[in-house]
Amino acid sequence: MTRFVLILVFLSLFQTSCSSNEDTPEPVLWINGTHAILTKVNNGNVNRFGTVARSGSNRTSVRNTLNNSWEVTTKEELDKMIDSLVAGRHNPMFLEEAEKYDIIKMSREEFENELSAVQDRDLIMYFRNMFEAYQAFGERAILAWDLSRATQLCAFGYIAEFYTYEEAVDKAFAVGKVIQNNFNSWDDFYTSYFYGYAYWSEDDLEDPRSEYSRRVNIYNDLKKDPKSPLNLDWNLELTR
Repeated sequence: MTRFVLILVFLSLFQTSCSSNEDTPEPVLWINGTHAILTKVNNGNVNRFGTVARSGSNRTSVRNTLNNSWEVTTKEELDKMIDSLVAGRHNPMFLEEAEKYDIIKMSREEFENELSAVQDRDLIMYFRNMFEAYQAFGERAILAWDLSRATQLCAFGYIAEFYTYEEAVDKAFAVGKVIQNNFNSWDDFYTSYFYGYAYWSEDDLEDPRSEYSRRVNIYNDLKKDPKSPLNLDWNLELTR
């Protein structure tokens, strides 16, 4: 093997490992924590920025995901999508619907009286989730659902090679500071996240076999893992 080839191999290995567990700074691991549930669902690495190694095959795979799931095919489109999530993408829709059904005006007693007339089990869960989310967080009801996906897209942008590592991390830190300003702890953040997931998925919240229950279990398992980003200080300074 020539010296030139050896250098190329070394550079390739370095690029692959630069986001490994050993090299990932705590502030970046903190960002990983904000989208750790979906990372685990997708069998990714919660301790690696981008969740997978940066490689040609992963670049193609993530670009396909961005296209199929988000209709994002360019850096500019990704920028706009992240900005829209930070501004609130599903949260305003949620609030509009909660206002439509007068849920934002009801006391708990009034809500329970109204709910007693509903017969459909799915609707009962849907409205109860909406009521509890608004009671807990008000105008920020499911904002964590939007913000979690915003940090994930920043990391995906790195793997898709729309952003450099520095660009992706800086964008994620900006979102992370919005998260810290709106929520007080990992539990606080993920409570809003799960309200958002339930609203978006219309999943059966009481079925232990549901995707909702699976994600709640993933969260609880992550909290027990001493190496999990969810054990980092919530108020960690997000800076390179």
